[in-house]
Formats: sequence, C-alpha cells, structure tokens
Amino acid sequence: MDVIRLNNILIYARHGVHMGENELGGQFEIDLECFSNLKNAGKDDDLTQTVDYGAIYQRVVELFTQKPYKLIESVGEAICKSLLKQFPIEKVTIRIRKPHAPIDGILDTVEIELSRTVEDYA
Repeated sequence: MDVIRLNNILIYARHGVHMGENELGGQFEIDLECFSNLKNAGKDDDLTQTVDYGAIYQRVVELFTQKPYKLIESVGEAICKSLLKQFPIEKVTIRIRKPHAPIDGILDTVEIELSRTVEDYA
C-alpha cells in the first residue's frame, strides 16, 4: 500500500478539558498518513488518479478548528471518519500532539495516534 504523508501541520485551536484551554486555545501539531494505491497516478502522471493532499490539508484544518473538543481523541476520530468517506483512501493514521498539555511535569508533548480503515465506518 502506498502512502501520502502530511507532516507537522500546525494549527491553533481550542481543544481541552480545562477552561483555560477552551478560552485561550493553543497550538497543536498533526501528522497524517493516507494509504491508497498510487500506482496508476505514478505510471500515468495523472492528477485525477491520486489523492489531492491540498484538499486533505484544507479538510483537516476545517475540522480541527470547526468546534472545540474536550479530547484530541475525539477530533482525531472525526478527521479519520471524514477523510475516509471523502477521499479515495483505504486507511488513515493520524497523530495529534499537544505541546503545552496541562500536566504537572516536564515533557515535550502529549500525543495520540489513531489508525482507521474504510471498514471501520462501513
């Protein structure tokens, strides 16, 4: 299976459980892997036979900023479901990082990873 990756998408949004996270918001980092058969696109050099990663990027930004979620797991699930229904991809893996998670400790980021296939939403 072939893959298109969008790495380190930076988005400002208002996701989180704590009131300050919803009021002030914060920066999030997203990595996305979209699995599809890209053989014909590569063979024929034909844009119509591939996945439009510009459109995927726009959809991710739209969904991520559309409304506040308490959990990044929830917004990740919404993104996976939408991409698998809207684009010719068979599997998607998303990683969402929260660099400034409200944790009493020292760490770089908190990250979740979800992998979903078209069968998950059939």
